[in-house]
Amino acid sequence: RVVADHVRTLSFAIADGAVPSNDGRGYVLRRVLRRAVRYGRQNLGAELGFFAKLVRTLVELMGDTFPELREKEEFVTSIIREEEESFSKTVDKGIVEFKKRCEACTDVFSGEDAHFLYTSMGFPVDLTELMCEERGLKLDMKGFDAKME
Repeated sequence: RVVADHVRTLSFAIADGAVPSNDGRGYVLRRVLRRAVRYGRQNLGAELGFFAKLVRTLVELMGDTFPELREKEEFVTSIIREEEESFSKTVDKGIVEFKKRCEACTDVFSGEDAHFLYTSMGFPVDLTELMCEERGLKLDMKGFDAKME
């Protein structure tokens, strides 16, 4: 359900002209895509490219009602595929390092560790925070923010 909601959100936004980027609404789209890809890869065991392939199913289900989806299917799929492939390298390495660093945690994931994941591996802090929540850990955001200064 999470993945379905995310592919629908991204597909409509991209068909309307928005694209994932590093600022504004584009950054929101990038975060939505990254959360879905991370969830699918880590929790569902999905393979690289699974998310982009879902665009076809969405078009089959909603393309008659929303013809712009059908018209821009190739474009939407290509944007999602590029973003997914780019992020997959980061997410795979980040998940391994996150798990390794969690072994030393009791209740709190250190801001220093989150900073390492972000600056050294390009792993978004919002995903670190989400993964901490899933493990019942609290992320030391004050420590992270202090390291960022």
